[in-house]
Amino acid sequence: MNKQTKVAIATIIVYPLAFAFVIFLLWYRGLDQLQDTYIINVTVDLFGMLMGYVLYVCCRFDAEKTGSNLKYFFLLHNAAYLGLFTDAVSWLVDGVPQLRWLNVVDNYLYFMCAPLQAFCYFKYISTVIRLEDRKYRVFEQVMKGGLIVAIALRLLNAIFHQYFSVSEDGIYSRGPLYPISMVFVFFTIIGIVVIIIKERKQLKVYELVVLAAYLIAPLFVTIFTIMVYGLSLSAGVIMLILLLMYCVLNISQGRAKAVADRDLSVASSIQRNVLPQIFPYLPEREEFDIYATMTAAKEVGGDFYDFFMVDPDHIALVMADVSGKGIPAALFMMVARTMIKNYALTGQYSPANILEHVNEQICEGNTAELFVTVWLAILDLNTGKGLAANAGHEHPALRKRDGQFEMVKYRHSVAVATMEGVKFKEHEFELSPGDSFFVYTDGVSEATNSQLEQFGEQRILNGLNKNPDGSPEELISNVMEDITAFVNGTDQFDDITMLSFKYFGKGHRYAD
Repeated sequence: MNKQTKVAIATIIVYPLAFAFVIFLLWYRGLDQLQDTYIINVTVDLFGMLMGYVLYVCCRFDAEKTGSNLKYFFLLHNAAYLGLFTDAVSWLVDGVPQLRWLNVVDNYLYFMCAPLQAFCYFKYISTVIRLEDRKYRVFEQVMKGGLIVAIALRLLNAIFHQYFSVSEDGIYSRGPLYPISMVFVFFTIIGIVVIIIKERKQLKVYELVVLAAYLIAPLFVTIFTIMVYGLSLSAGVIMLILLLMYCVLNISQGRAKAVADRDLSVASSIQRNVLPQIFPYLPEREEFDIYATMTAAKEVGGDFYDFFMVDPDHIALVMADVSGKGIPAALFMMVARTMIKNYALTGQYSPANILEHVNEQICEGNTAELFVTVWLAILDLNTGKGLAANAGHEHPALRKRDGQFEMVKYRHSVAVATMEGVKFKEHEFELSPGDSFFVYTDGVSEATNSQLEQFGEQRILNGLNKNPDGSPEELISNVMEDITAFVNGTDQFDDITMLSFKYFGKGHRYAD
């Protein structure tokens, strides 16, 4: 169970417990002991909490279908739910001396909700509109600073009571500077309004309406409740607007994502199908055994492996990783793979020469500014001698017969397509019968668990050395098992691509 799932389950449990606690306090006080306005406020809050629970569950079930990053929507929703809960509790404990401590704690939490909601709403707007301009990053830093100041001032209320106080009789009263507590909120709202107006061309009319509704409706209610003590409706209104935002924005984005997912699915299928997948490869050849896999992440990436006979005596082996994700990376991968293979099949170029030619051609029209790391080797199957070039790729792991796998580390060349005129380095190597090597992309070494730890090179070696004399398929299977156990269900955002090669020598397999 990954971290996100644990948080979702915990939240789904905590929400009803909070609702039940308010019901308990309502029973504890008794309706006959509450003013009519108190009953109205608590009823609105309870309805909002029930609506918020349903909305949260819907969001969690629909998270895979919607197109936006819901992280800040969930944070905004949680802050709104906390606002409803603390508002309901504040009315039910007001005037109860034995619950004064709860009244104080509850109001501190309540006062934290407004600035947290304002900041989370700004962050959510950033994901919807995709704000990338430098001035927006500056504004975000200002918002972070403002949030810290707003929270610090609320904590100082324990000393100065500038926003609220609770008497020994348990009666809440607003402090002389209560309106100032909303300065950060109003400032943030103004900033968001300016952003929406400037970036309105990115939004459809219904998106503008629902985003503006979140700002305008609670703003008027907040101004009203500042002037009229006894009514507290803003938290309920905010939850209602969040429900509207979910229905209008996320469902519409879900339609767009369905189309995008279909395109990505087609691209992912094409990407997988162009890679060699029939094993054993050339079973009539006794000089070697080879196996490779690519486990795609949710997004289409640019990983690829390849192997092919240059001529009857030489085999070419490729492991590569294009920067970036999505359709552009997949297209770039197709171009790079085709070029490398075409140059290699001529039989006229060494690995370094091949990468130099590919680099020059790709750089000419590389407006997307993508690049590709490549490990490329050409091996003479008669002698076991070969040449390899490494353009910014991961270090390969080598195992000599009867030994253990170890990383082969040496100075790399830069990645392909980073700049024109690059001269790539290559080095000679020699395999003896029984030797094996393993190459991979950074999706293997950077596979991440819920504690944000990376799999790393040592765990790769541990997986390989479980059975170092195993077949290439067994070696990859062992590493993959270790990766699966390590990440323990945590979503991966990079392809996991591996290739293993075992050399037997010309005309015979080595003796066991």
